[in-house]
Amino acid sequence: MEMIEETRARINMYGLLSRLLIEEIDTQTLEKIRNSPELLELFPKTKEWEKFFTEDPKKLIEEELNVDFTTVFLLNVYPYESVFMHDEGHIDPTATNQTFLFYREHGYSIDLNKTRALSPDHIAVEMEFMMTLAKEELEALEKGNKAEANRLRKIQKKFLEEHLANWGIIYLLAAKDMAETPFYQDVCELSLEFILSDYDYLCEIFEEGAPA
Repeated sequence: MEMIEETRARINMYGLLSRLLIEEIDTQTLEKIRNSPELLELFPKTKEWEKFFTEDPKKLIEEELNVDFTTVFLLNVYPYESVFMHDEGHIDPTATNQTFLFYREHGYSIDLNKTRALSPDHIAVEMEFMMTLAKEELEALEKGNKAEANRLRKIQKKFLEEHLANWGIIYLLAAKDMAETPFYQDVCELSLEFILSDYDYLCEIFEEGAPA
């Protein structure tokens, strides 16, 4: 039961971070964070940012948060693995993209038409992929299929090692340095810490004595 709850929490976190990194925040999401003490604990700088609570949400989004999102994620620190991992430093949307090949190798497809991403190696798409794997893991756990759950964990661990954790840490540190609002500084910090902690969590599962 503990592992089921842990997996649900991981699904929720990957979903939240993917949403915050793929496009600008909307008033509904802002209000949800603003009015949830549990969620606010994840955003310590934002929690101390008075304007986050006193400013009209629409005004705050249009005049501060959207400007910061555009400056960081759209204009300066491109959130694509290919930009950070290839010498050419450009987005690679082709069928030879290594992240795309990983998805395909494990039987998954990504419909970029449903997102604002230009390539399957956008950090938010990679987080959504981890969320999808965790959802399938949860289904396996709820059915008592430990072997399938373990197979899915192995894919998650491999994906973090070869992709998301391999470049995402560098990216998020750079994005955090560029961010000017407490909110997007928190988003970057939270994403960074969660990726590292999730990798540690998966590694612990495969330590001696854990299911193999």
